[in-house]
Amino acid sequence: MDDLDGKVVVITGSCSGIGLEIAKNFKRYNSSVVLTYFDKDKDQQKKSVHLMNDNNFDQCLGIDVTDKVSVRACFNSVFKKFGKLDILVNNAGINLVGDFDAINDEMWQRVIDTNLKGPFICMREVYEFISRGGKVVNIGSVSGQYGGPRTTSYACAKAGVMALTHCFARYAGPRKDVSVNCVSPGPIKSEMLDLMPKKILDELKEDLLIKRLGTMKEVADLVCFLSSEKSSFITGQTVGINGGVWI
Repeated sequence: MDDLDGKVVVITGSCSGIGLEIAKNFKRYNSSVVLTYFDKDKDQQKKSVHLMNDNNFDQCLGIDVTDKVSVRACFNSVFKKFGKLDILVNNAGINLVGDFDAINDEMWQRVIDTNLKGPFICMREVYEFISRGGKVVNIGSVSGQYGGPRTTSYACAKAGVMALTHCFARYAGPRKDVSVNCVSPGPIKSEMLDLMPKKILDELKEDLLIKRLGTMKEVADLVCFLSSEKSSFITGQTVGINGGVWI
C-alpha cells in the first residue's frame, strides 16, 4: 500500500490497544501519524508524548471527542502543521459493563457520548479539512450487530456508528469523493476484551469458526487497506473481522 506514503492520518484514542496498533501500522507505510490523547487526562498526555518520541509519530494532540471546540482545534492544528488531512480513524471508545437493569443513566450517557456522539462530531468537523478523495474509517464492533449481553450501551453506540458510517458516506462521497467505512471487530485480543467476563468470552470462543482470538495487527491491516487506494470502490460498508462469530 505504497499510496499511504505521506498521507496525514489522525487516529482518535490512539494511546493504547487497537488505536495504538493502527498508528504503528500507518507508520510502517510511511504515513504522517497524529497521535491523540484525552485532553483532560494528564497521565495519558505524558504517555502519548513518550509514545510519539519512541515510535517517531509526527504529532501528539489532546482531544475531547465529545466537544466540538476541542475537535476543531485538533483538526486546525493538524492542518496548520501539514497543510492537509487525508485520513481520519474514529477509534476512541469506552465500555462500562453491566447487566441490562444495572446500567444507570450516567453509565449509559458516558458510553453514548464517547462512542457515538464522538464519531459524529469528528466526522462533522473533519469535513471542512479532509482532502478530496480522503478516507474515514470508523471502528465499530460485532456487539453492535448481535447485541452485547452485558454491554447494552456499548452495543447501541456501535450500532449507531454503523448508521453514521452510511450517512456520512452518502454525504461526503458525492461532494468531496470521500470514502467512509466501518471496521467491525469481533473477539480481538486486547485490553478491552480482557474486561469481558470469562463466561461470556468462553461462549464467544465456542462460536468462532476460526478457533482463535483475532489480533490487533489484523484489525490495523484492515483499517490501512480501507484507507488505501486498494479500496477505492468501497464506501458506506461495515466490514466484519470476527473469525466468523457473526456472519
